[in-house]
Amino acid sequence: MTKARLAILGGTFDPVHQAHIACALYVQQLLQPEQVQLMPCHLPAHRSSPGVSPQHRAAMVELAIAPYPGLTLQPLELNQHKPSYTADSLEQLRVLYPEHQLLFVMGSDSLTYFKSWKKWQSILELSHLVVCQRPGYSRTEGDCPALLQQFGTESKDRLSTKPSGVILWLDNAPLDLSATQVRHCLRTGQQQALHQWLDAKVLAYIRHHRLYQAL
Repeated sequence: MTKARLAILGGTFDPVHQAHIACALYVQQLLQPEQVQLMPCHLPAHRSSPGVSPQHRAAMVELAIAPYPGLTLQPLELNQHKPSYTADSLEQLRVLYPEHQLLFVMGSDSLTYFKSWKKWQSILELSHLVVCQRPGYSRTEGDCPALLQQFGTESKDRLSTKPSGVILWLDNAPLDLSATQVRHCLRTGQQQALHQWLDAKVLAYIRHHRLYQAL
């Protein structure tokens, strides 16, 4: 009997935007997990600290996913006062969800330097990797070729053949959007782009709390 699946989309979500939601919905539709959990980190291990507090970022995630059944907030990392490492979080999630198959969702940009992540081999022992394509990053860059040769597949059915350790490269249509672009538009007041890139309630929240020096 196939185990129920739980997909985890990690990130800073600084702020959460439409590309995050599009990736989560694509994974939900294609792989039919019981839930897609968006897991904001408290302190990222591989980049500078987020622009706003974990509490604000979590609140924005909750607003963005509210219209979509099956997308939920995973607060595991929010109360940590140290950098968040995926391997450590997956170990905790394995205890919390012992009967589920874990799918860790990342962008293709992250796979290019995946071997620099703490205990990256442990991540593959605990979960499958599901890779959403992002513009400007291909399967020929960085760590991707070696990882995909050893662990990779383009068939979702392969995930059912093993409990963990497979890297599924998705065929999603990548959105040319990043949180860096969103923050720039917030600071410069480019209204048209903001309404396209952010959920209306997220944008209202940012303005109400004067985040990212929004106008």
